[in-house]
Amino acid sequence: MSYKHLALPLLTLSLLAFPTLSTAEDAALEPMVVTATRTPTPLSQLGSSVTLITADDIERRQFQTLTDALKDVPGLMVVQSGVMGSQTSVFMRGTNSDHVLVLIDGVEMNDPSSPNGSFDFAHFLLDDIDSIEIVRGSQSVLYGADAIGGVIQIRTITGEGPVKIRGKVEVGMNSTHHETVAISGSEGDFDYSLTMGLLKTEGESIATEKRQSPFATEFDNDGYDNQVLSTKLGWTPSERFATHFSARYIKTETDIDAGFDFFGNTLEDEDAKNYSDQLYLAADAIGHFFDDRWQAIVAVSRADIERKNRNDRQDPFGTLERTDYEGIKDKFSLQNDFSFLANNLITLGFEYEDEEMTGEGFTDFGGFIIDQQSDADRQTKSAYLQDQFNINDQLFATVGIRYDEPDDFDAETTYRATANYALTQNTHLRGAYGTGFKAPSLFQLYGYTPNNFFSAYYGNPDLKSETSKGWEIGFDQTFWNDNAIANITYYKTEVDDLISTEFLPSFDSTTINHDKVDLKGLETSLLIAATTDIDVNLSYTYTHTRDENDQELLRRPKNKASIDIAFQATKKMTLSTSALYTGSRKDVDGFGQRIDMGGYTIFNVAVNYELTDTVRIFTRIDNLGNKTYEPAYGYQALGMAGYIGLEISNR
Repeated sequence: MSYKHLALPLLTLSLLAFPTLSTAEDAALEPMVVTATRTPTPLSQLGSSVTLITADDIERRQFQTLTDALKDVPGLMVVQSGVMGSQTSVFMRGTNSDHVLVLIDGVEMNDPSSPNGSFDFAHFLLDDIDSIEIVRGSQSVLYGADAIGGVIQIRTITGEGPVKIRGKVEVGMNSTHHETVAISGSEGDFDYSLTMGLLKTEGESIATEKRQSPFATEFDNDGYDNQVLSTKLGWTPSERFATHFSARYIKTETDIDAGFDFFGNTLEDEDAKNYSDQLYLAADAIGHFFDDRWQAIVAVSRADIERKNRNDRQDPFGTLERTDYEGIKDKFSLQNDFSFLANNLITLGFEYEDEEMTGEGFTDFGGFIIDQQSDADRQTKSAYLQDQFNINDQLFATVGIRYDEPDDFDAETTYRATANYALTQNTHLRGAYGTGFKAPSLFQLYGYTPNNFFSAYYGNPDLKSETSKGWEIGFDQTFWNDNAIANITYYKTEVDDLISTEFLPSFDSTTINHDKVDLKGLETSLLIAATTDIDVNLSYTYTHTRDENDQELLRRPKNKASIDIAFQATKKMTLSTSALYTGSRKDVDGFGQRIDMGGYTIFNVAVNYELTDTVRIFTRIDNLGNKTYEPAYGYQALGMAGYIGLEISNR
């Protein structure tokens, strides 16, 4: 299995017919990425740092969730607060978890009702995913707020050709079972795909043995239930017009352990549960005019995220909780791509976004009551302009500017420039410089949470946006007769006016613009086709973070490394082994004190066997060696777990 064979899925990505600066020959020879420029661009022509995960990668390594797929991506730190279904955050290049924008087929998935407006990565299954594009570094010029750290865009499968039917069943440790049924294809001018998935597990206790509360009598397994239904439809009546519709519904139920006791230990809670209902809708129409020199894309989308927390009181001093949250984000956009000049593509876009959030209910901690009484909305108008050009097929560059005008705080202007220069056919130098911003969340601006001690949290409507400026420089080298690719990137970012919570003399609390952080780091990767049957992918990330008090940011290790080995044992069997090392990092304990958390290494193994052209058997072991570790203080990760499954399809 050579490197070229491994890369073949990248070269056949199904993309919309956007204009591009590359020639047809170029497009056929290398992978294309859309997120970095909003138009399909060959990977070798990008100045931004990009990682592309394909459907073949997902199948080979048997990733179940988005969390699984992102763990060994350079520049990312994935922190899951416990076992499957627990709150999961991603820190990109040392920035905060709310500095990462997540999209599914163009729909923004960040939750307007969460305290900081971030996305919870815990609940996204990969049953219908075609590719995942991760673009690191500020992308505010093209995507506005929430993209200081970068953008993660998920693309679902587009139906093509005769009808394809796929069914998958997987079972494993902790009474885990995962079922998928999917159908896709195209007929004439229409294409379609429909996927239904179910993942259910009894799980393990989130509480670690060494930090379990002495009041607990036994461990309580924390189960998880995830149901997903998704569809994607397209109609292309002519070469000059196409329209698409996509929908995704996710329903989850998660058992949790709620907080810490007076000794700072994790409390077991047999009936604390979180529920979520998530709906993502998108539709677009694409027109080509003036001999394909102008392409217009009109798109609308909606994200509707409902979360419920329920917990009955086990004793007079226990917790009673009944809180409901809902975040809605509606968006209209118009993107125009103009290619009137040779080797030049201008993108001009307009967007209108409406965000709403509500929070209601209460949490009673043995008589200490916290109410949720929040209701707010915001409208934002935006315009952006980008020029993407090619000079002598050697220098590929972009320059862009964006203007965002929210109705509840000051407008923001951001800019970004990137370049990729081909020193030789096998050697590329690339770089980028740009600014970004993160708008205050609706809760930070207008949230209101009173308690029974005559004090409350008050949002601060005078907050400013968090802003950033940063640069990166990278070097890509292909060698060993194109059987190896190495790259190295150094970056530096400064984020100002970070929003933090401040406690007032009145015992009230609010949010203020206070902190400033400096971030810098190194990202490296090496992909080697060691033999015709073995491919090796190595990566290393160094992250240096400092706040204005010269302290490291929490949960962001300095060192992270991974290795993934794919071995084509026979024509029908593939063996994948991987190891992920996470270095020591800072966290806070149950009393809110900063502590050191030790590093850990996790080993995973996966085997795929093509029994026939239509039947695949697969098995894997996660956390081989049963390593006990805490991704976040007080929350234990899943121990060693084995799974086996069967997939039948007519592909």
